[in-house]
Amino acid sequence: MNKKCLIASLIMNLFNFIAVLICSITVLIKGPTFIKMFTVQSNIICGIVGLIVGIYDLLILLKKKEELPMWLKITKMVTTTAVALTFFTVVFYLGFVAVAQGQSYFSLFKDETFIMHFLTPVLAIISFIFFDSGKEINFKFSFLNLIHMLLYTIYYSINIFVHLDNGKVDKKYDWYSFVIGDFWTIGVVFIVIVGITYGTGFGLWILNKKFNKALNNNA
Repeated sequence: MNKKCLIASLIMNLFNFIAVLICSITVLIKGPTFIKMFTVQSNIICGIVGLIVGIYDLLILLKKKEELPMWLKITKMVTTTAVALTFFTVVFYLGFVAVAQGQSYFSLFKDETFIMHFLTPVLAIISFIFFDSGKEINFKFSFLNLIHMLLYTIYYSINIFVHLDNGKVDKKYDWYSFVIGDFWTIGVVFIVIVGITYGTGFGLWILNKKFNKALNNNA
């Protein structure tokens, strides 16, 4: 792999880890309940994986390793899909929800939320697509991109259901405002989100595959 690409990957992944670490500490100081947010969860996991990828990048630069192991490439794909979903959800949905509630669209891109909603996802996407070389990820592993969202969907739905107030949704437990009207609508919303999640992961897989060939040819 091109040395410049390796260095770029190393810098982006380690920067993501440090940024997420600082933001996570800041967020958790505000209250441990923030860990329930998909944004926080996906960023923390992405940061940890970024650290591991950064370490492997360094080992490859030092010629201690030849390339990223497949398990790590797959994990990077899954975690990148999760933060990409965070990015797209904020940009195309939650930003407009904020406006409807009388807030600024850009209120979701201030302080630590700028890191978690924008910077981490963008850097993760760029590093995965353009700088993660090695063997190609098999198509069958693209379905693993759904793991985090499916688990979160189950948790989120159960949490809303057990806290219904006289059959009505308590907005305190629907922090993403996914229930539109009756409780059953959350099923429709999550079907859409799962579809978007897979589409996002599939797009990342396709793009990584395309640029992976170019990187390996230039190695």
